[in-house]
Amino acid sequence: MYDVLAAVISGGSIKVVDFIEDERAGKGLIKWPLAIIAGLAYAFLLSFSPAASLFLAIIAAQVFMAKVDRVAHGLAVLVAVVIALFYGIGAIDMWFLLAFFILSCIDEIPLTGDLAPLGEYRLWLKGGALSIGLITGAWTYFILLVAFDMAYLTVAHYLGEKIRPMRRR
Repeated sequence: MYDVLAAVISGGSIKVVDFIEDERAGKGLIKWPLAIIAGLAYAFLLSFSPAASLFLAIIAAQVFMAKVDRVAHGLAVLVAVVIALFYGIGAIDMWFLLAFFILSCIDEIPLTGDLAPLGEYRLWLKGGALSIGLITGAWTYFILLVAFDMAYLTVAHYLGEKIRPMRRR
């Protein structure tokens, strides 16, 4: 239950940070405490969630694909990693970690034509999490990913933004 709350807090707060960075040219001091809150929630997911493999893969892919390109996003990642290392990272399934990492990287590659919707809404990662749930019965990955994304999209809607590509930075 707490991991769902952490996913929602992380998704919602990082969306506000994204909005401030992208739509307001970084102007808005609230981005700093929200980046810290996002990092704290993410650290909880890395340390205490059964879906730690998913969230470690996402953060690794974001760094690998150079999507952490703003100081506020870097602060969120730094807080998440430092605190998770302090408390320890939860149980990691290396195969799931690798699969989620690859799918997260694919989600960051701009797609065109008929494949564009797959990139716009991160359907590769969601499809992978859904597949793991269907095959293994481990639904936590899919549920937490959907919770994160629902919060992200809800905040985007609340901010009056058109729902556009969900590129997490």
